[in-house]
Amino acid sequence: MRRLLYKALLALHPPAFRKAYAGEMLWIFDQVQREQCVSLFADGCVSLARQWVCRTNIWTVPTAAACALLQMGGFMWWFFDQ
Repeated sequence: MRRLLYKALLALHPPAFRKAYAGEMLWIFDQVQREQCVSLFADGCVSLARQWVCRTNIWTVPTAAACALLQMGGFMWWFFDQ
């Protein structure tokens, strides 16, 4: 049952990541003791979030918005300083 849940967690990762690492991650899961399964599930969840954020460039939207706000703030400072 644990292995099936871990496989489902791996299936949620982006396709390129799955292709490169899912087999190795599943092999490691099969090699560990039962006590370590919880930490592997936690690591898998962190990996899932990190891979989708990094590989889909979701992080670029808030970064661009923050830069635009900073740029507008600089422009406003210049405008009112004149």
